[in-house]
Amino acid sequence: MMRLKIEKNNYGLRVYCTKCKKQYYHHNINQCKHEEYQHYKSIVSYSNGRKAKMYKTKKYDEALISAIQFKKDVKNGVLNEDSIKDMINLNNISIIDAANMFLEYKHGIDVPLHLKKEISKKHLNEIKNNVQLFINILRDKKINIEMMTIDSISDKHVGYWYEYVTEKYSIGSLSTKLKIIKSFINHMIEEVGVVMKNPFKKVILDEVLCNVNSITKEEFFNVIDAVENKTPFQQLGGNRKERKNRYKPYLVNGFKLALHTGLRHEELVTLTWNDLFFSRKNNCYMFVIDNLKVERITGKKFKKKYIPVGEDLFELLQELGFEDLKESELYVLEPKRTISYKTMMANLSKGFSHYYKQAYPNREGMKFKVLRKTYLTYLNKEVGKNMIELSSHGSMKTLQKHYIDEEIATRGLNMRIFE
Repeated sequence: MMRLKIEKNNYGLRVYCTKCKKQYYHHNINQCKHEEYQHYKSIVSYSNGRKAKMYKTKKYDEALISAIQFKKDVKNGVLNEDSIKDMINLNNISIIDAANMFLEYKHGIDVPLHLKKEISKKHLNEIKNNVQLFINILRDKKINIEMMTIDSISDKHVGYWYEYVTEKYSIGSLSTKLKIIKSFINHMIEEVGVVMKNPFKKVILDEVLCNVNSITKEEFFNVIDAVENKTPFQQLGGNRKERKNRYKPYLVNGFKLALHTGLRHEELVTLTWNDLFFSRKNNCYMFVIDNLKVERITGKKFKKKYIPVGEDLFELLQELGFEDLKESELYVLEPKRTISYKTMMANLSKGFSHYYKQAYPNREGMKFKVLRKTYLTYLNKEVGKNMIELSSHGSMKTLQKHYIDEEIATRGLNMRIFE
């Protein structure tokens, strides 16, 4: 296949390589060695931003004529926001163009302010990687995703994806991948207006068997002891043979605070003393915080989370400086910190896993989230179905599936953990 011809022009026409993910001009087109991935593309700037269009033709003269007309339409306001759906041939959107439209939408590009959602950089990368994975799977099957239209995706193509991901990934990670690829197709149907059915809706994944065991009192305090008395160094794999020091001075307090509040990582490390309120009605202290995870997922404000401060938690708060720090804007955990909350989240997670293995080298490891599971397990026994008001889950079904340790739940213990 011949390299596409491109000449200097005033119409925004250039060559775009979907392999390099770069655009080339008359002076550097020779740098691209992927002739089969080259396409003509034009970009035109206007008062409110830029418009781009990819062309299917491989002939320079045809692409140039189209680029001249495209620029004229943009400058004359033919392709304004009000007629965006008229601009797009909904029956002729390629898979690669659809993927780019979806990713631009998720990044908030040309999205009206009231429709923009705050999405973490980590989740944006996850979305991008999973859409890219689907494209790569189709390419490996010799499918021209630059030419094949999005509405041509069928059960056959879903089968290619399903075969690959079920072989390469664990059952636990598949639901996220399926959710992202479903939302990609749904976006094209619901937001762009492509007329098609979502073939990914037919995919049924095996149910994940969740480990709902809590941590025992003996295990927890042996982990605490390991932080103070076992080696902090973890030997990593790979060619570098790197050793990581997992010790941090706030680990013990972090583990205890997680156990006695049931908070998620982000909520825990961003908890401040002025989140603590005294309830005159109940004659007790309560933490009242925003439900960060649910709000990030839904893009909407959600009801507050209430963490009652029982005897165990109050004792811990006194150790952490309750008398001097209450009502201040300082963090409860590591008030005078010099690192980001994301770094603290990672340190707590990796630190807990490391020191659990130090305490129990011959057992299967436990993760930091077991502390939340333990809290919710005891909470369930104490308040029953009313725990939904405290746990911030969408339903009791979610709690029963992921957090309730049946053995502990039947013991009839009070909310004081481990007693």
